Amino acid sequence: MATAISMSREELLERRRRILDRVGMSYEVLRGRAASYTLQPSERRAFEAIRAIDYLLGA
Repeated sequence: MATAISMSREELLERRRRILDRVGMSYEVLRGRAASYTLQPSERRAFEAIRAIDYLLGA
């Protein structure tokens, strides 16, 4: 069974920032590379994680 983790808005925003720092690019650049199918596997995981965070934030 999966475990649910509860995070505040601030924690989600911080996690999003850390993910972008780890891949070393802005979200706009990451999104553009995703649209052109040029992401490395680790960048793809980062992109999907950010999309999930944005969904949770209502963005």
